[in-house]
Amino acid sequence: MNVTLSLPPRSAFLVFLESGVAIIFMCLALAGNFTVCLVISRNKLLRTVPNFLLLNLATADIVNAVVSFPLLISILVNGIWGFHGSVCQFQAFQTYVSYSCSLLTLTVTSVTRYYATVHPVKHRGIFKLRTVCVLIVVVWVTSFAFAAMPLLGWGRYQFEPFYALCIHDHNYSASYNMFLFLFLIVNSTVIVTCYSKIFKAMKRRNRRIHLMFAQGSRSRQLEIINAQEVKLTNTIFIVICLFSICYLPTIILGFLMFTPVYVPRFARMLSTFSVGLTSVVNPIVYWVRSKAFRQALKGIFRKNDGVHDSLRIDVSESMGSSNTADLGPNRRRAVIKKRSTRTLPEDKSL
Repeated sequence: MNVTLSLPPRSAFLVFLESGVAIIFMCLALAGNFTVCLVISRNKLLRTVPNFLLLNLATADIVNAVVSFPLLISILVNGIWGFHGSVCQFQAFQTYVSYSCSLLTLTVTSVTRYYATVHPVKHRGIFKLRTVCVLIVVVWVTSFAFAAMPLLGWGRYQFEPFYALCIHDHNYSASYNMFLFLFLIVNSTVIVTCYSKIFKAMKRRNRRIHLMFAQGSRSRQLEIINAQEVKLTNTIFIVICLFSICYLPTIILGFLMFTPVYVPRFARMLSTFSVGLTSVVNPIVYWVRSKAFRQALKGIFRKNDGVHDSLRIDVSESMGSSNTADLGPNRRRAVIKKRSTRTLPEDKSL
């Protein structure tokens, strides 16, 4: 590589700080996302459509933590890229695979949430676990194709000392830069459109449910299921917002590179660490917001698996059935009466 392989001069304190942050991020990313995978794989009741997509998100984060973080730590500690050029190509390729896989997974998740909330009947017919598994395979194949373009000559990967990683050379191919921009815009548009319609539908449904209660209906079951759907939708929305916030510095710097504005090393390293933070925050969100996640995690370390018996609601199914307010009056009363004979469910989504 005909580029500078050494990092700019840094103080001992800055070396310690940057290296320490990278090590902490790597440990948290590995521990948190491995925990998510373990919880879902060990608990059959958690293998729902939303959780499979979150599992795919965790897998992409694990790959990033295993490949990119060790190289980043080595570079920050030693102050120089000490690996072969092929390692640089592989690291950059993996970084863009993880980015593409995460963004596409969030897009697919938004579409499934849209159908679950706005078209629940179609959601139950279309988004079965087998279909979602096929979509996950498509996401990975697309991500590999997306990241392989610079390896095939459209664009170029190279080491960037101000980022301490190998990334796409923004000065090499204007057409590939435009492709990256359009890829982001298209996925972002789908996500924003889906969630705008989701929140509108949720608002309408809440009004209908309140109207039912005002007319004398008292269905604790319906109220709980609706609350669970709202919580799951909001949790995924938080994950999407955190992903956007973490990538915001990178997006801003991407635009500034085509202007005469000088971008200091601090801002570029902030971009590197903010992207790394995306691999850390999701498990924390699940832990804070999901009682089912905490219960399942505790159950793994207990000899008695009875704790799993309390997780009795399939969120992917309840998404469709929770829209009881959209049914006719007779059918709605029948469904509510049938549900009232069951035990009140607990949320088992992440």
